[in-house]
Amino acid sequence: MEAAVKKRNAVQGGFSLVEMLMAVFILGIGLLGLAMLQTMSLRSARGSRSMTTAVRIGGRILDQIEMEGRLSWLNITDSNYSTAASLSNLRYIGKGVLYQGFDASGDAASQAPVASKPTAFFVATTTETAVSTGSTGAVSDYTVVIEFADQTGSGNTPITRYVKMARRIVHG
Repeated sequence: MEAAVKKRNAVQGGFSLVEMLMAVFILGIGLLGLAMLQTMSLRSARGSRSMTTAVRIGGRILDQIEMEGRLSWLNITDSNYSTAASLSNLRYIGKGVLYQGFDASGDAASQAPVASKPTAFFVATTTETAVSTGSTGAVSDYTVVIEFADQTGSGNTPITRYVKMARRIVHG
């Protein structure tokens, strides 16, 4: 009986080479999958950050346009409010299509909008469409399109993404 126990212990002494290779193969596939998941997660986070920055830029531009519209409307409706000379820095009202460049963090690359498209990480295009005009002001639809490329596709070609925002604004 003692001989049978020794024989059984000798047979079951450890893992075979085939079992070890299979375990390493399965572990390798699992680790490769985790590495790919991490890469996709980082890419998605970068895209989300860029999209959030683009929305923030568009909102900031539309807020500036709305503020300037209110100031220009007050200028023509309230004689005690202001004079035309104090509103000489208004940039957007009645200007047509304008471009403005922003860096990757959303800071303005150029202070003033220009007529030609700049080279920047984010490019904002502002357009105005008149809705109605009257003796005490006008109503216009302003559209801001933010264009950016934060990812590359096959062949390392940039993938251009867009964020479009619009607002109806009363102005002078």
